Amino acid sequence: MFKRVLLLLWRQWLVWRGARLAASARVNPSVSVVPAALQLGEHARLYWGGEVLTHGAGCLALGAHSHIAPHFYCLIGGNRLQIGERVAIGPRGMLFCHSNAIPADVTATAFVDCHSDADICIGNNVFIGAGVIVLPGAVIGDNVVVAAGSVVKGELAPGWLYAGQPARKVRALC
Repeated sequence: MFKRVLLLLWRQWLVWRGARLAASARVNPSVSVVPAALQLGEHARLYWGGEVLTHGAGCLALGAHSHIAPHFYCLIGGNRLQIGERVAIGPRGMLFCHSNAIPADVTATAFVDCHSDADICIGNNVFIGAGVIVLPGAVIGDNVVVAAGSVVKGELAPGWLYAGQPARKVRALC
């Protein structure tokens, strides 16, 4: 009973601070998040031990019936991380909308001063395995499976299983 009251208070605090949560959406209290940067659809879940790092207009939008498993890391910055409906992201998944980058002229610029910033868009009915890294600007189409440990960059076409570093098409899904 006491635990349920604490969860309800946590939820109310998030909403009061600007989170837009559907009635059945849940955010574990151990998740580190800027509430105003959070939008969760019906039955969406953010499990324990995760971090959502944003600033400015940065936002995490998680669609209905989607979840991010424990110990996730989302570095969004001022960008948008859009996750569709019925998406499952495995434990220790890392999604980077903001990251360091290699400059065109490596001799003229310090690496710490070079950044890549871009939105990430994940379609509907997607399964992303454990430990997957998604880089800035990635677009994952509908009905996609990404194998555990893969690194996603660029665009993944709908209806395929992807694996590897970087993730490449393995086979079409039925």
